[in-house]
Amino acid sequence: MKSETMPKKKKSYLSRLGMTLLTILLIVLFIFIMSLVSKIQGTARVVNYAGLVRGKTQRIIKLEISGSPQDEMIADIDAFIDGLENGSSQLNLVRLDDPDFQAKMKELDAYFSQLKEEVAQVRMRDYRKTDIIAKSERFFNICDEATGLAEVYSQKKATQLNQLEKIVFADIAGLLILIGAELVKTLRYAALNRLLQSKVYLDEATGLPNKNKCEELLNAPKPVPADAFAAVCVFDLNNLRIINNTMGHEMGDAYIRSFADQLYQAIPDDQFAGRDGGDEFIAIIKDTESSAFHAFLFKLKQLCADYSRLHPDMPISYAAGYATSEDFEGSTLRELFRYADKNMYIDKNRAKLEEAAKETAS
Repeated sequence: MKSETMPKKKKSYLSRLGMTLLTILLIVLFIFIMSLVSKIQGTARVVNYAGLVRGKTQRIIKLEISGSPQDEMIADIDAFIDGLENGSSQLNLVRLDDPDFQAKMKELDAYFSQLKEEVAQVRMRDYRKTDIIAKSERFFNICDEATGLAEVYSQKKATQLNQLEKIVFADIAGLLILIGAELVKTLRYAALNRLLQSKVYLDEATGLPNKNKCEELLNAPKPVPADAFAAVCVFDLNNLRIINNTMGHEMGDAYIRSFADQLYQAIPDDQFAGRDGGDEFIAIIKDTESSAFHAFLFKLKQLCADYSRLHPDMPISYAAGYATSEDFEGSTLRELFRYADKNMYIDKNRAKLEEAAKETAS
C-alpha cells in the first residue's frame, strides 16, 4: 500500500510557497490599510468642513439680514463647497469616491447658487420680502445630509479597515504557524543530524568511539611537536576466538564489552580510547606527561585483574603495544600507531609462546 503522506520535499516546498504567498498578501494588505487610513483621515476633514459650511452660511445670512455684506465669507463658502466636491490641496481636502455624497454636494452647490441670488435680493430690499430664511433653512438641512453621508462613508471605511486588520492578524498568525513549523522542523533535523553524527563515530556494541573516529584522529597530518608528549597504545584481546567457539558469539560480544568497560574507566576524561574494529582497541594520550600515560596502563591492568577475579569463568586477557613521541621524535600519530601495532603483535606472540610453554610443561 502506497503511503498517503506527501514527500518531505513537497511538504517543504508547499510550506515555503505558503510563507511567500502570505508575505505578499501581508504587504498588499498593509498598502490597502495605509490607503484606507489616509482616506479616513481625509474624511474627517471633509466632515469638519461640511459642518463649517453649514455654520458659516448661517452666520452669513444673519449678518446679511442685519445689513452687513459678507462677500469674503461667501467666497470662502464657494471655495469650501468646491473643495468638498472635487478635493483641494489648498484646503487639504480629499475627494470622497462616494456617489451619494457627490450627488448631495452637487445639490448643495446648486442650492448655494440660489441662496446667493436670494442674498442679492436681501441687499436690495427688506429681507422679509424674500425667501432668505426658508432657503437658508433648506441649505442648512442639505449641509446636514451631506455631513451625515460623509460620516457614513467614514464609518464604511472604518469597517473595511477593521476587516482588513482581522485579515492581517489571520495572515500573521498563518505566517507564525508556518515559521514555527519550519523552526521545529529545523531543530528536529539538527537534532537528527547530531544523532547521526554521533552514530557515525559511535560503536554501539561498546559505547566507545568507533573505527571512523579512531581513523580521524590518527590521520592528523602534523607530527607531534618536539616539546609535547603523545602516546598511542594498541590492545588486542587474546581469547576471543576460543570464547566464540566454546561459549558462543553472545559471550564473545560480552567479553569485548567487559574489556571496553575497563578501558573506559581507566582512560582519563580528557584523553581518547576507542574500538578500532573486532577485538582491537586503541588509546591516544597527548598533551600531558609520560607518567600519566604509564599510570593509565597500570590502572587498566589493575581493573582487568580485579574483573578477572570476580569473573573467573571469563577472565580478561589482552596483548598491548605502545609507542611514544619520546621514543619516536617527529612522528605523526599514524606513525606512532604503526609502531604500537608492531609492539602489540610482539606482546601477543610472547603471550602465545608462554601459553605454549605452560601446556608443554603440564
